[in-house]
Amino acid sequence: MAPIGRRSTYNSKVTLYEPDKTVTRTSRSIKVEAVLPAASPARKRTRSRIESSGLEDIKLEEDEKKFGKVKKVKKEPSPKKPTPFKEKLDKAHPAPKRWEEAYEIIRKQRERIIAPVDTMGCEQGGRDREEKPPSDQENKLSILVSLMLSSQTKDPVTHQAVQNLRHQLPGGLTLDSLLKVSVEEIDACICKVGFHATKAANLQKLAIRLRDVHDGKVPEDLPNLLAINGVGPKMSILFLQAIGINAGIGVDVHVHRITNRLGWHKPATSTPEATRLNLESWLPKDLHPKINLMLVGFGQTICKPQTPMCDLCDVAGVEGLCPSRNLTAARRRTAAKLKKEGDGEGEGEGDEAKVEEGKPKLEVKVEREVTVDVKVKSEDEDGAAGYVVGEVEAAATPVTTVKAELLW
Repeated sequence: MAPIGRRSTYNSKVTLYEPDKTVTRTSRSIKVEAVLPAASPARKRTRSRIESSGLEDIKLEEDEKKFGKVKKVKKEPSPKKPTPFKEKLDKAHPAPKRWEEAYEIIRKQRERIIAPVDTMGCEQGGRDREEKPPSDQENKLSILVSLMLSSQTKDPVTHQAVQNLRHQLPGGLTLDSLLKVSVEEIDACICKVGFHATKAANLQKLAIRLRDVHDGKVPEDLPNLLAINGVGPKMSILFLQAIGINAGIGVDVHVHRITNRLGWHKPATSTPEATRLNLESWLPKDLHPKINLMLVGFGQTICKPQTPMCDLCDVAGVEGLCPSRNLTAARRRTAAKLKKEGDGEGEGEGDEAKVEEGKPKLEVKVEREVTVDVKVKSEDEDGAAGYVVGEVEAAATPVTTVKAELLW
């Protein structure tokens, strides 16, 4: 039989030819009828096909004419779930070899250093050491605010921001003043700190939470402190230590960096929280409140992030205590600095001061508000510059204490 032709349901210009649906074949007086399957029905128009055809745009235009323009509501992102606070490791980290020796050397060297954290630390709450807080609650609030502002911010900037809040807010840095002022006014006082807009909003949320949940008082336990927006484990632990509660080790970038450089973590830790858990598992508990201040000041002055001053570090001078020490690079840097200073002090053309690598330099520091550096130099008959170690006479300005030390 001839095939049957029909028009396509999708395109009128296309003709489809199909055999007859019923085919009769005869074999030995047996009649067999083979029924072919019917053509598949037209596919449903999916959403993607409707959008591509433009029908949806037409429908939206009709709806806008009938009901007015509809604004699309932006879906707010779901709040980030806080990381649960882990109190201790399941298995304690072994104590590093010779850690007591390294700790004691850093402690003794740290006693001779006055770092920014010593004069403008968060435990002072934006006040000078001689200044007494008006009340215990205001002192606790100032300390907590200082810690909240200190993230990603240097100590002098944090110290100044807290002082701005105290002097510029009506009534000073109190719970009532934080509740009365707007977020913009708080932000104007702390605009120099990192992420100041977020921190300004967190300070107002802090005031509301203290008023509604804690009866206007700053909580003194880890769970309630960690529930405050913008307060993490480090800030909570440091706050409790500042008010006399030993709740662990506050690990910031300095503690995290220095302990890894000393090789105290096997394997090396990648986050401050991992560093905290390791240290708390083996360091004696009576040292928990002391190690943060000691290592932060050490990291601000000696073991810096980019250019550690290994030539001035007492730990690096002892073989085997610091696997990260690099005395060669440090001495080259110091020699280059001394040569540059000598080049600028020549009296005639080509009369350059010669500075040998490793030559000691006497630096005298006066313990006052302004630090004075005095270099004691002598010249021989040939005009070559040398360094003399001896007594330094005080100038016309009266000096209370003079300390001199050799810097290599």
